[in-house]
Amino acid sequence: MLPDLSPHLHTKECNMLIEFLQRCHSEKPIGKMIGKCSYWDEAVWQCTKKERIWRRDNNPAYKRRIVELRSLPEKYWTPALHKLKEDGVLIGGADQSQGCKI
Repeated sequence: MLPDLSPHLHTKECNMLIEFLQRCHSEKPIGKMIGKCSYWDEAVWQCTKKERIWRRDNNPAYKRRIVELRSLPEKYWTPALHKLKEDGVLIGGADQSQGCKI
């Protein structure tokens, strides 16, 4: 099961994958039930997991943190994000995203 997919909760990279998943679901209403959208489903799951790991790793235990996760660092990217970057689909800077305000 996927977490809440609201755009304001995720980075621009994960939002792009979420958009691809939702587009696949709308284009293939029967296909989504037989696994036609499972690639994007897995990619979204991996991306949201990487976001959660990033937040956990950058969470100081005893002080207030003022950090905005606007763009997921590349070392946390999933294989799907690397493939999208190679294909030229993933473009733009971190300042273009509303991102997740932590």
